[in-house]
Amino acid sequence: MTPERVLVLQLARLGDLVQTWPLVRRLKAAWPGARLELVCEAGLVSLSDLGPPLAGVHGLEVGRLAALARHNPAAAARRLRERLQDLRRLRPEVLVNLNLSRLSLLLTHGVGAPALGYQPLAGGREFGRPPWLAYVFALAHARRLNRLHLSDVFRHLAPTAPEEPFPGATPGRAGGELRVGLVPGTRHPKRTWPPAAFARLICLVADRTAARFLLFGTGAERPLGEAIFRELPGRLRDRVLNRLGATGLAELAGELQGLSLLISGDTGTLHLAAALGVPCLGLYFGPAQAAETGPYGEGHLVLQAEPPCHPCREGDPCADPVCLRLLTPERVARVAAARLRGEPLHQEPLPPEVRLYDTGRDLLGACLNPLGGRPPELPDLVGLAYRHLGARLLGLANGGPQRLELPLPLRSSLTRLAQAARRHNPALSLPEAELLRPLKAFRAEAARQGLLQGRPQLWEELTAALESDFAHHLEVLAG
Repeated sequence: MTPERVLVLQLARLGDLVQTWPLVRRLKAAWPGARLELVCEAGLVSLSDLGPPLAGVHGLEVGRLAALARHNPAAAARRLRERLQDLRRLRPEVLVNLNLSRLSLLLTHGVGAPALGYQPLAGGREFGRPPWLAYVFALAHARRLNRLHLSDVFRHLAPTAPEEPFPGATPGRAGGELRVGLVPGTRHPKRTWPPAAFARLICLVADRTAARFLLFGTGAERPLGEAIFRELPGRLRDRVLNRLGATGLAELAGELQGLSLLISGDTGTLHLAAALGVPCLGLYFGPAQAAETGPYGEGHLVLQAEPPCHPCREGDPCADPVCLRLLTPERVARVAAARLRGEPLHQEPLPPEVRLYDTGRDLLGACLNPLGGRPPELPDLVGLAYRHLGARLLGLANGGPQRLELPLPLRSSLTRLAQAARRHNPALSLPEAELLRPLKAFRAEAARQGLLQGRPQLWEELTAALESDFAHHLEVLAG
């Protein structure tokens, strides 16, 4: 039965809101007669004009509420009650909660509508997760194995839709003039390429093409643009326009749509550009992992630094950020220039810690296709197996096996993992045992919430499926 009113609650940053759009499109396709409305951070309300059409958008002053709660809790509580009453008056029949936060949990509980996504338990004091989200969070116990994009995590909370568009990059933009956008700032130093690297990249791409360059970012990031200009030779400065802090959301979207290519780390601007069909080259290192939050849609490129410590956590200290040095301006420039000139990506051999991907799709959603770098290793194969396990959990068919000639050590490890998945208890090395942590975490969460009640065969089906993926030494499913 189609609900008449559906409310989507997304209170996170710009990038998270843009990555909610595939869910919105699926909801509209699955429930075409429903009135679909969104609650988001007040400063991002105007962004909704660029995404899928909505019947209503409601702003919530998330940052202001948090600041008020620190200085005047009583006033914050009164303001929150007022906003909760506003949401109740919308009378949604379904609420989709996309945030793992106390505020979103309180609002979801207070509105009282049946919830998709994160659900309130124990009177709104605890988080509940349906099997799909419980599985996604189990993969957080070993993030390097995660092959699920955030947009698809959101998207699969909605019912399956018969016709659902998938975004992609549109080449040949800007009327023939090559315009390259650069985003030097990110939300964390571990995700941020040095200004000197951006300046060197501009020089190298300018030597290979007739491109002009635009710098995008917030007003707080203006010092990064100034640092880039200090590094540039005088002959190139008139080819670079500093737009840091000079654009609102509407202006930013308009200028992005005139680009031939955007080069950026894991930023909201990157996700917005990809959603608008702008070809993107993502630079991923530190805690950023392209499989989770790369540019969503077909036809984009990603250079990912993957040293042994990848992906790290933002809060952990790093005495030697080797990943920032692995993505050299020379490597990025060769990929960018080839894409701008429409040439094949003939890469010289990459170091073992760097991989080049293009973005594609399969039955589950967004996926990364390796174009260069080291061959598949054990974590890659196990990550694919977990992806296929997620597809089975959602009731999706697989895309068929891909034959891979695996070295004998990999075959032996996969055999032991296959046996351990079914509790045959072979002797595992510590690295091998770590690869099974998500499976154990999922079972523990399923037991805590009673997710397997009424489906006693589900666990056996899932472990048998995982065993099958592990055990097919030469037929690793790559859906």
